[in-house]
Amino acid sequence: MSAVVNTQDPDAIAADHHDGLPFDRGTHDRLLRMPPLRGPRIAHPAVIATAEASALEQQLAEARATIAEQRDRIAYLESLSMTDELTGLLNRRGFFSHFRREIAAARRQRAKANGANGNDTKGRGTGGGVLVIIDLDGFKRINDTHGHMAGDAYLRQVARLLVGSVREEDVVARLGGDEFAVLLTKTDAACGDLRARQIAVAAGRRCVRWNDADLPIRFSFGVQPYGADDREEEVVRLADSRMYHDKAGRRPRPAGRKTGAPTGQRAANRLTSG
Repeated sequence: MSAVVNTQDPDAIAADHHDGLPFDRGTHDRLLRMPPLRGPRIAHPAVIATAEASALEQQLAEARATIAEQRDRIAYLESLSMTDELTGLLNRRGFFSHFRREIAAARRQRAKANGANGNDTKGRGTGGGVLVIIDLDGFKRINDTHGHMAGDAYLRQVARLLVGSVREEDVVARLGGDEFAVLLTKTDAACGDLRARQIAVAAGRRCVRWNDADLPIRFSFGVQPYGADDREEEVVRLADSRMYHDKAGRRPRPAGRKTGAPTGQRAANRLTSG
């Protein structure tokens, strides 16, 4: 006959379920009253991996934002080093940098044409354009008569005139003082010369208004085509020389004095690209 176990007997419960260890009613009740484990208490591998991936993604997003901010900052500083503060045009450094890229593009275009045709193409027929050097006439007199603020306003107006007179793919720069440069890209010599004359005629019809005075816009210019075989310094020198010949033809010559293109060290200094 089997023994009958009283379920209220702690000793019987301990013998049946706890390997003979004494039954602790207090511990038993505390365990029953404990809340279920949830949230961070569950150290499941999948949960840990998800949390680490989320943290890593956040760090990567922050790193990308920092890199983008630094790139924007660098681009801004580079633009300052290549931009004329007064007019917003390219300065001398920015102009020569762009001019070098234009000639390099003409060389690549010629090389591509040579590869397609199987021959060696020389000259400017496969790329390039026209450089126009512009020097304002009578600018010193404007500064001396009306002051430097008037001169600054005059330069800004000339810059706006030049930018509005060329195509979007063309380049306008202020080389310094009252000297400007215009790159008419993908243009032959005849079209470039005609376009430069049209700009000069249009400028001659304009004035800068300053304190009830109309300051006419006048300038001399020189035109020089460029292509894959040219060096930017030599193109600028030739355009500069032609500009001075144009200026000499506009200016009355005092008796016993000649006005012509700059020579020697003065010409070399004007070509310094920085």
